[in-house]
Amino acid sequence: MGAIYRDPDTGQSVATHSMLKTFRRCPKQFEYKYIMRLQPKMTAKPLRRGTWIHKLLEVHYKGGDWRAEHQRLSAEFNRLFDEEKDELGNLPVEIKHIMESYFWHYAQHDWKVHEVEFTLECELPDGTLYRCKIDLLVEDQYGLWIVDHKSHARLPDLSYRILDAQSGLYIWNALKNKIPVQGHIWNYVRWKMPTVPHLNKDGTLSRRSIETDYLTFGRALKRYGTPLSDHQRTLKMLKGRQYRHGEPQTSPFFRRDVLEKSNDMVRRIAQEGYHSARRMIDYPWDRRDAIERVPDRSCSFACSFTDLCSLELFGGNIQPLLKRFKVGDPLDYYQDDRGEFDNRGSE
Repeated sequence: MGAIYRDPDTGQSVATHSMLKTFRRCPKQFEYKYIMRLQPKMTAKPLRRGTWIHKLLEVHYKGGDWRAEHQRLSAEFNRLFDEEKDELGNLPVEIKHIMESYFWHYAQHDWKVHEVEFTLECELPDGTLYRCKIDLLVEDQYGLWIVDHKSHARLPDLSYRILDAQSGLYIWNALKNKIPVQGHIWNYVRWKMPTVPHLNKDGTLSRRSIETDYLTFGRALKRYGTPLSDHQRTLKMLKGRQYRHGEPQTSPFFRRDVLEKSNDMVRRIAQEGYHSARRMIDYPWDRRDAIERVPDRSCSFACSFTDLCSLELFGGNIQPLLKRFKVGDPLDYYQDDRGEFDNRGSE
């Protein structure tokens, strides 16, 4: 049986947002993830797509060539077994299409990138290290902002962002490190690839309503040889969805939501985080039969350990199921939220 992760240099206990969120969600899930340090050998499609998109954004904002990185990841994907590729779908094509649309959509957004994929840490009152990995630190005319890339099946609503603890803890950590951030920006990317319009048998373009964007629609017209002049109204509407700072965002695929959190709100979130960290560290992880399960409908899509958990509850032999997992570095879970998703409305 493992233990709560400790920094190898200082011996201090380490807490991350993913750890705190998992512990609050279900101690049994936390045990599998952070005490036994199990990671699925076969990554679920939403997480694989999310981590892939995140990697391309990281390369781009570091000044690299995202297309070259996409080719590398595509080659890695093509080495999977056919069964795995069938399960995951044609991710190389889907993600290339999504990223091309993303970069077109934000072509006019000029922010200054100061840091990419950097780690911040500060001490909680008991000496525990709170660590977070921040996607971007950017600057615009209003100041410095923390940016977090999120990929979803559907774009979340405002209530989620108001209550979100991760953004508050990241702001708190930045302020503790004397980085005067103004707030947090969620850089949302929807997984759903913009729909390519359908060509009817008579050579005309289908008038059926679809979710698409300017880049996809325009390319389809050129490929079909359809005169652009026949669809000027649609092209104008789709082009008007391109991001312009300060204007309403109407794209169904991409959104950058800004939220400032008051000092009092950040303080309350930090206090909650500290309380959860203390409970997490003091929890009796050595008493396996006492570790609580918190079953609900999300187990089927938000937990990789449902079969393992069920079999163990019924007193079965879990050793054969453990072959589905590998033992990983607990801090690999820094990346957990890269593929965060809401299964409702996904494939």
